[in-house]
This record gives sequence, C-alpha cells and structure tokens, in this order.
Amino acid sequence: STYRLVANRKEVRIGLPEVRLGILPGWGGSTRLPRTIGIAEALDLILTGKTVSARRAWKLGLADALLPDARFLDEVRSFALAHLDRRGGEEPARPDFKELLLERNPLGRKILFDQARKKTLEQTRGQYPAPLRAIEVVRVGIEDGPRAGFDAEARAVAELATSRTAKNLLHVFKLTEEAKKEKGLPGGEPRPVASVAVLGAGVMGGGIAQLVAAEAGIPVRMKDVDEKALASGMAHAAQVFDRALRRRRIERPEVKRRMSLILPTLSYAGFERVDLVIEAIVEKLPVKQQVFAETASHTAERTVLASNTSSLSIAAIGATTPHPERVAGMHFFNPVHRMPLVEVIAPEGADPAAVNTVFAFARRLGKTPVLVRDTPGFLVNRLLMFYSTEALWLLDEGHRIEDLDRAMTDWGMPLGPMALTDEVGIDVAVKVAHILRDAFGQRLPLPPWLDRLSLEGRLGTKSGSGFYRYDGRERKDPDPAVYGLLGLEPKIDRPDTARLADRMVLPMVNEAARCLDEKVVASPADLDLALILGTGFPPFRGGLCRWADHQGLPTLVAAL
Repeated sequence: STYRLVANRKEVRIGLPEVRLGILPGWGGSTRLPRTIGIAEALDLILTGKTVSARRAWKLGLADALLPDARFLDEVRSFALAHLDRRGGEEPARPDFKELLLERNPLGRKILFDQARKKTLEQTRGQYPAPLRAIEVVRVGIEDGPRAGFDAEARAVAELATSRTAKNLLHVFKLTEEAKKEKGLPGGEPRPVASVAVLGAGVMGGGIAQLVAAEAGIPVRMKDVDEKALASGMAHAAQVFDRALRRRRIERPEVKRRMSLILPTLSYAGFERVDLVIEAIVEKLPVKQQVFAETASHTAERTVLASNTSSLSIAAIGATTPHPERVAGMHFFNPVHRMPLVEVIAPEGADPAAVNTVFAFARRLGKTPVLVRDTPGFLVNRLLMFYSTEALWLLDEGHRIEDLDRAMTDWGMPLGPMALTDEVGIDVAVKVAHILRDAFGQRLPLPPWLDRLSLEGRLGTKSGSGFYRYDGRERKDPDPAVYGLLGLEPKIDRPDTARLADRMVLPMVNEAARCLDEKVVASPADLDLALILGTGFPPFRGGLCRWADHQGLPTLVAAL
C-alpha cells in the first residue's frame, strides 16, 4: 500500500502482537516497521506486542492521516483524489538529532540494540525467546538490507513457531478466545444494568467504583459509614484516572465526566433504583450478613446483590437476605483496574439470571469472568494458599526470604510468594489462611508462628514493613528482623532453586486435581486461564494443568 489512513475512533488499535504468541512479526513486519517509524519506536512495539491508539499511530508515522470517524469514507475519497499524482507516499520527515546520533550512527545503533537486549532480558528473564530473536532480526534488516531482513524473519518465524513456548502461548490465546464465548449458567438471561452501587469505600470499593465509571460509563453510588473512608475511596479512584491521564489513555474532560459518575453517600438513598450492588466491606461473615439483609430492604426484589469476598461462603453471606437466590459472588483481584480476572461464584440454589447478570457485567467492565462453585477460597485463592503455605514451611526449615522469591521469579512468576504476601497484606493473608485451614483441616497445616507478624503491625506494603522493608511503595531488601520475630534461623545457603520451585508449585497441582474432581470449575482450561489472569502464572508454561501434563503423571507422583 502507498498510504495508510486511520479513523479517529476509540476502538481503533494498531500494533504487531506476534511476540505474545511466541513468534515475531513476519511478512516484512520486523524489517519494514523500523524503516517506517525508526528503530527505537519500532522495537517498542515489536518487543512488547502492545497496540497504540489511532492518534498515537498517526504521530508515530504508522498512519499517513488521521481522519474523522463520522465522515471516514468521504475523507478517504478526498484524500485519494488529492494524492492521485503521488506514487511514493508522504515525503519522509527530516531526521532529528536523536535519530542522527543513534539510529544513523553505527556506534549509536550498537548502543540502542544492546540496551534493548538488556531491558528485554530484565523483563523476560530469558523465558521468552521471541523478543530477543526479534532484536537480531531488526538489526539484520537495518544493517544488511531489507532482503537479508526478510530472510532472517522467515527463518526466525519458522523456528520459533515450533517451540514449546510458542505452542503454550498459542494455547493461552485460544483459552482467552474461548472464554469470550462463555455466558455463565444455563437457564437465565442476564438483566440490563443501568446503575450500580458499591458498598465499602476502601481500596477495593474505590477501585470497583472507578472501574464501573471508567468502563461501563454509568452512575455508581459508593456507600460507606465513614466520611473519611468515602474521601479515601474517591481519592483512590482519582489516582487511577490520573495515571491513565498521564499515560494519555484518556482526556482530561473525560476524566471529569467519569469521576462525576461516582456518587459518594452515607445513606441508602437512591438504592431502590440500582440494578446491581457490589459489596466490598470487611471480611467478617456476621457483618456481611447484616449488611446484605439491610441492603435488601432498600433495593428492588430484582436487584442483584454480589459480594467481593475472597474466601467466605456466598450462600452463608446471603442466608439471612430476603430472596437469597439473587445473591452471587463477584470476586475482583487487586489492583482492580489492572487484574483481568473476575471469579463469578454461583452458590447452590442461585437464580441463573442473577449469576449471569454478574457474569455479563464483569465482561462489560473489560474483565474475563470465570464461573466458580461456592467452595472455600473459591479457585484462585484456594490454590494460592497451598502454594504460599508451602513457602512458609520452607521458611520454617531455614530457607531465606529472598531465595524463596528468587526461585519462583526464576520459574516465571511475576512475584515470589513472600513479596506477594506483602502485596496482598499479611493480615488479609493470615485471615484467609485460617478460614481455609478450618475448611481443609490437616491438609493445610499452618506454621505455629503465623499470627506473629500481623500482631506486630507488620502488614506488608500498606504498613511499610512485612517480610521486606519498604520506601513508600518501593520494595527494598528482606528485613532480617523477621527471622528473630518468628523464632527462625536462616541456615540454608545456595539452595537448589529448581527444587524449591517444585516444592511450592506441586501442592498447587495436587489441589488443582481436587478442584477439578469437585467441579469447582468446569474444565482444566478454566483453571489454567484463571491462574494466568488472577496470579500472573507464567503464560509461557501454558497454565498449571498444561504444565503438569508436560511433566507426566509418574514424574508428578514421584516428586509429590
């Protein structure tokens, strides 16, 4: 093509997502793009697989014109008529100083490619071969000419496409596409949702309210019993919008409009008109039961009531609520605006229409909903608890905090178990651990010192101290005082990190088999997708069940 024209429409996204499938842009993509928009900008798109808006694409030079969406075809015709006599596209812009210094200078190019390799290795830990191969292909295309670049592309795509990593990433892509077709429980159509209320203005409540305003664009009442909590919830929502504004994902007038949709309140005024209530209050069953019964008296009988609880029984929460069949679970993960998973929990006897209303609304918020049975810990937290508890027992045996976390980040997890506990909040993790231990008994034994950290005020990131020290929200080194506080002695030097990873992952595999046997989720595919989206389980491994299949049953049984 001679010219590329794009419509100025929010939905338009342009990019080269091939690395997300374990390959690299072929058909000239890795060779032509750097020559079109410059090496640095091209690498940014190729190595991340990210997409950009129509306006950003135009500014980068990916598009020759940005045309109004409402008159797009008329504008295309006008553009074509105005450019009939031009055959070579637009004149290339004059190179700026940065381009002359780096991209058109052999030494500058070497620095640019070296930095790209270093950054890519830091981000991928060498687990994803495609981005590193893409850097080499781009270099060949720039330094040896387009023909050499095309040949290098073809070889690289052929070799990468047959790798296990590419096959696993393609498997994850298929899981994601199949999930888009899911509709929830059979036997009930979702109800329309034109307004929402959120109970609780903490980090989760404020995050959920922000998400509803940002993605659904409908009014959302945020109720709490404390004015300070409401102010904090509004501030949290504003912070999320501000980050999106700084990243140019939203315009300032739109931020003001969306923020005006969040209505803080101390009363139930207006609740009779809402279609969905999402509860995000303290994790105490009696309190939730009381609040649900109270809320029911201020809402219509058809209003769906959903709980964001991470571990409590949905059936128990709704036991004292009038018309309990309209109560379902809608478990978001923290941070709400970033984590793509929502567990939709269907308790026994739930109205399929109520459950499917939650399911459909989660998708409307841009999330991937997975239907889960109402069992202790649901799915993700149940599996994570067996993983993190094993990490605590390894700590008890004399392993160091940093070695346990390094074992799992080397294995591909975004955070190690100790850092993850700090992020979740040690108090929250301990509370969930006790709930699940009560449910599973001696299948989930807890270390005797488990409660000591939270009793000492070490709550993790939010208190500035946990297993690690913190400077604001920035994690520093592990805190050696933790060992003394827990009565432990770090005594194991240079551990076998692969064996440590097995010790922590295999209890998850074992519990995943139980979850499938109990039909907590419908299939291994649902389980794999939930762990990838809810915990950051490494996509290059294809999911927990797929990884277990690759190991083989005899190997798993012997190791366990």
